Amino acid sequence: MSSVYRIDTTPRFERDFNKLDRAVARRVMKKIDYLAAHPETVAQPLRNLPSELVGLHKYRLGDYRILLWVDRRNQVITLFAVAHRSEIYRNL
Repeated sequence: MSSVYRIDTTPRFERDFNKLDRAVARRVMKKIDYLAAHPETVAQPLRNLPSELVGLHKYRLGDYRILLWVDRRNQVITLFAVAHRSEIYRNL
């Protein structure tokens, strides 16, 4: 049985999250709780990123994407951003 990972957020994630529709925000929170309990479901990191974003993963939630880092050694998931798939990759 795996332990629950701690969740940290970045200021960008906080801004993005506060812009979401309430129903979408609830779905995101539910998925974050699931990821904290099941971090093994996070796949390989994204490729071809700027050096400061190396190791960033995406998690699909319908038409939305959650960008995050998983630190398996310290059991921490750091949430970087959340937005509609048409917007999420624009400012990386």
